[in-house]
Order: sequence, then structure tokens, then C-alpha cells
Amino acid sequence: MKQLPTLRCPNGCRTVEDDFKFVEFYGPNNTPRFRCLKCKHRFSARHDSVFLGFHTDEQTIYRVLKALAEGNGIRACARIFDIDKKTVIRILDIAGEHCQQVTEQLIQNYHLKECQLDELWSFVKKRKRVSQPLKN
Repeated sequence: MKQLPTLRCPNGCRTVEDDFKFVEFYGPNNTPRFRCLKCKHRFSARHDSVFLGFHTDEQTIYRVLKALAEGNGIRACARIFDIDKKTVIRILDIAGEHCQQVTEQLIQNYHLKECQLDELWSFVKKRKRVSQPLKN
């Protein structure tokens, strides 16, 4: 069984985990829907994630993002996973926005004084050994 994410009310209610009630499963992927007991708002378990707004199942979205991170192109991902090119672009855009939000939350008041980029190599060519005659 899938582990449910920690829930947060989209209306910003100050809630704890017990303030939500499971309502139903919906959609082709049986996504759970919950209700906030304070404001009575119904929301999806996907509401605060990269998966919000997609009819594609979570596993496919995860695999598309993994393939893009490995260097596959947008058209190649669309062919591999048999989805539209515009869907791949939308997945990439929403994942980028989500990463930006997470980064802004995690990295606050971080004062960087020095940064070394010595180890950023795009390509390292292995040198061939050249045999030299032995000297006596």
C-alpha cells in the first residue's frame, strides 16, 4: 500500500494530522480525497505535490522525470512513455516550479562566502599510455 503524504489544508488552516477525514477515492488512479474538519474544504492528496493536475499515474510521471534527469530529451521521453510531448513539457515545468518552492523553503538565510567548483567536469578523457624504451 502507498504511504500517504503528510496532509496540509490548502486553505492554510492550522491543523494536525487528526483534523482530516478520508472522503473517497477518485479518478482512474484511485487518488484519495480528504476533508479538512475545520474549514470543511475537500482536497486531493496530490494537492501539494508535483503530481497535481495530471491524469497520468504517479509512476509514469516519476519515470519521465528520472529519464529527463538522466539526459533524455523531451521527444525521446514522449516516445518512450507513449505520452504527448506537451505533457512531458508540462511535467518538466511543474517539477521545476515545485523544486524552486522547495529550495526557497529549505535555503533561507544561507550566507555563502566561498564556493569551489573544481570538480565540475563535463568530460574527462583518459590518457593513453605511451611505452618508452628502457634506458640502461
